[in-house]
Amino acid sequence: MLPASKESGTRETFTLLGVGIVAGLIHLIGVIQFGRGFEMVQIARNLADHGTFANPFDAGPTGFTAVNPPLYPLLLAICFKLVSNPIAVAYLAAIAGIAANALTAALLPRVSWLLFADRFPGIVASIAFLAAMQLMPAWDTSFTIAGMILLCVFSAETITSGVDSADDGVLAGLAAGGLVLMNPSSLMVTLPWIAWLAMKRRAAAYPCALMVALFLVVSMWVMRNDLTLGAPVLRTNFGMTVYASNNDCAVASLRAAEDDGCYEAHHPNTSREEARLVRTLGEVGYDRKRTADTVNWMTSHPGRFRRLTLERVWDFWFPSPVRGPSSAVVWLVTWLSVPGLILMTRRREPATFFVFAVLIVYPLMYYIVVSDTRYRYPILWISALAAGYFVSACRARLQARWPALLR
Repeated sequence: MLPASKESGTRETFTLLGVGIVAGLIHLIGVIQFGRGFEMVQIARNLADHGTFANPFDAGPTGFTAVNPPLYPLLLAICFKLVSNPIAVAYLAAIAGIAANALTAALLPRVSWLLFADRFPGIVASIAFLAAMQLMPAWDTSFTIAGMILLCVFSAETITSGVDSADDGVLAGLAAGGLVLMNPSSLMVTLPWIAWLAMKRRAAAYPCALMVALFLVVSMWVMRNDLTLGAPVLRTNFGMTVYASNNDCAVASLRAAEDDGCYEAHHPNTSREEARLVRTLGEVGYDRKRTADTVNWMTSHPGRFRRLTLERVWDFWFPSPVRGPSSAVVWLVTWLSVPGLILMTRRREPATFFVFAVLIVYPLMYYIVVSDTRYRYPILWISALAAGYFVSACRARLQARWPALLR
């Protein structure tokens, strides 16, 4: 029989898992965005139909690609092979995303315990996460977040002082490498987490083995790109994204850019002229050219670039309300996380290093490209934990003052 505390934690986990599934199924009532125009879906269709990781853009074929990391398009391609019906694949991916979101919500109390030795901030974070999260089966987002949470829990369970197992470090490194192949930006979460754990547990062999395994996994993709694209790159979408986001007609948010057509006119996914240039120069050449073009524009338009950047900083933390109720939840999480972070710092919580490292470093790359709520989701759970920490402190104070109130 389980001890009372463990039994309570198990019940809580299954409750949150069930709530997450129900909340996700409600989203199925709406429109599922999937199919043409989504780069990962385009690659998956090409991979399933022709066996090549290529042609990500709706504007026309451009050849082999590294615009997107390979793992999620590969999973979608397997679905297309097994099912073939695009609508069925969309629903299959959506249901898998619901399961991933529910798993994230169920595990957040465990992550909260690892960070604060208190599960209550994680319960608050789970509720906020489920209220804010949208279904995005055309993207890897839900699976990347669930993968990061699983890696956090696994590494915390296996990186122990005294034992310092390199074998467990290899397993964690393989998982971290898989996350990079799902979404390279995951490194800006997983590396601070491992660094924090290594310092806390005084481990050396574990993080070293992890880094070696991670490097070996990622190097296979980099070598593939060297062979097919002519350069050992991890991804080739920076130049096209930053160029479409910073030009004479650019606006701060992706939604506004879609409405006025400026972003589409400068991005090869929707511009035939840009797609032809990608075919002519190759993805690596195009990426370098558009990066250089954007740097020149930023240099010659410092005031305009500064205004766009400041608007995107705001949009990252406080997304446009046109996204619906989920944006309001993100706003609430952001506001509540501020006193939570201050309180963590004052109390000298050991996890403060990890939380601040991620919240400071991760958003930097999104301050210079069009803003979208999707970019915030991979670290929303960290902001939600900080918000939950503040709510937990308020609850404890109320309970101390009026014990009968929160029985």
